[in-house]
Amino acid sequence: MKTEHKEYTITAYTEDCFGLMSRINAIFSRRRISITHFNMGPSETENIKKFVITIRETEESVQKITRQMEKQIDVLEVHYHKNPYLTAIEYAS
Repeated sequence: MKTEHKEYTITAYTEDCFGLMSRINAIFSRRRISITHFNMGPSETENIKKFVITIRETEESVQKITRQMEKQIDVLEVHYHKNPYLTAIEYAS
């Protein structure tokens, strides 16, 4: 059975905590997953940071990563979704 790697965007809302970015990066490093895009900044809510991470991986791996990120103490919630733009390009070609 062939597992298909697709591009996913993971969004995490966290408290403003020192060292959290390196802990999140370690989750991906341990699984040897390359991050194609990583952005962190303030969210719509005061004192809450928003991480936007794009990776190319299987959905099963993405689910495991989001569950592992949710276990971090300072992480409030984590969501993921498949990038629709790339899906439209795949079906068009």
